Amino acid sequence: MSIKNIYTYILVLCTLAICLNFVNCRKQNLLTSSSARLDFSNDTILFDTIFTTIGSTTKYFKIYNNNNGKINVSSIQLANGTNSPFRINVNGDAGVNFENIELETGDSMFVFVEVTIDPNNSNNPLVVEDSILFLTNGNQQKVVLNAWGQDAYFHVNELVEGTWSNDKPHVIYGVAAVGYPSLDSNKTLIIEAGTTIHGHSNAILYIYKSALQVNGTLGQPVIFKQDRMEDFLLYDADSTSGQWRGIWFYQPLNSTIEYAQISNAIIGIQIDTSQSGNQVELNSISIQNSLYASILTQGANVNAENCLFSNSSQYCGFISLGGNVNFEQCTFGNYWQGQRNSALFVFKDYYDYLNIPQYRPFTTANFTNCIFYGSNDNEVFIDTLGREFSGEIPIMNFTNSLFKLEDSINNSIFFNNCYNNIDPMFSSPASWDFTISSGSFVIDKGAPSTITIDLLGNPRTNGNDLGCYEYI
Repeated sequence: MSIKNIYTYILVLCTLAICLNFVNCRKQNLLTSSSARLDFSNDTILFDTIFTTIGSTTKYFKIYNNNNGKINVSSIQLANGTNSPFRINVNGDAGVNFENIELETGDSMFVFVEVTIDPNNSNNPLVVEDSILFLTNGNQQKVVLNAWGQDAYFHVNELVEGTWSNDKPHVIYGVAAVGYPSLDSNKTLIIEAGTTIHGHSNAILYIYKSALQVNGTLGQPVIFKQDRMEDFLLYDADSTSGQWRGIWFYQPLNSTIEYAQISNAIIGIQIDTSQSGNQVELNSISIQNSLYASILTQGANVNAENCLFSNSSQYCGFISLGGNVNFEQCTFGNYWQGQRNSALFVFKDYYDYLNIPQYRPFTTANFTNCIFYGSNDNEVFIDTLGREFSGEIPIMNFTNSLFKLEDSINNSIFFNNCYNNIDPMFSSPASWDFTISSGSFVIDKGAPSTITIDLLGNPRTNGNDLGCYEYI
């Protein structure tokens, strides 16, 4: 054997010896004492109000080895196994039992959790619990899994009519249609006081050539909102707009929405193409946190009293393309916390078709004792065809109303006893509170009205206040 080969042989032996010694050291560093415990980022994983049969969002926690040495987790087990409503995923693998998982010193791993709650024929909320058990060197630890569930009526792309009761929530997937083109119309849906309706992503309550009767009361309003109850990663679920489509009327029959709260939709209420003799009545409703508009009308016949249209990423009111509209004692307020480039209120009597304006005048358009105020400098945009184009005076009448607007409101044809750029002193608009504070300019500035109470049921005095709230 040559000198060179001898040196190579010795080098290989030394390298093997070092590797074996390193392996032995690592083996010796495996902790076997029951005092070696795991640490967790959370000891309880809570899912708040999950509708039955609907899977939850995914939550997760982390397992940490903060010991001075490697540990072997003998088992990770979902306590109720395959009978559990929960599902877990450990380091990318789904299952109910995992064995012999090693964690180096300072290492960690993820555990992901989901839940689906089965119906139990109960109208009351229910709680389901389970736990994930961790066994390390004979030492057992656990993370508790807890979910609140709620049974509900589910409406999945279906035609609906009759009465929706308030004994448990109603959840809309896709379209819940009161009448539908080519299928049926002239139907009626009645929603009882105290009912809660939840819309899934892009869900619509659609009323086609039919009637909707929402019978909320002051003490038992009807609630329309999203079906997601768990918070998003960065935002509260109840403060995130655009989570469902909203209520959409098309050529509706006489309809009424009374004492309702509509939140987190794309468009809270849309009313299109009302037929002569039919009208949508809105009484004491609030629409908040819409992605596009609180209310959008296109050729609608609508009468709104004591209504709040507030905090939309674009418009609180978009009133357009004719019809008969009457808004009395309504507040249009917008203090959207993100960037908003649009005026909160738009009034428009035409649309463009192939770049040619199509004139759609209003028959009546009255706004009485209303507030149009927000965080932008120009909060009202009146976009009407000029007399030189149409030969007609635009139909609109604002009476005893407050604006935030850089332009003048001196034209007495359209503005009667109106006020401009005076802060109404909302109590806390960023927190969705548009009641008025002591000393507000709008107190006792309203014209006489037959409306005797405000949105909260407070009595209106002879010199009633502007907007939907009366200062008490």
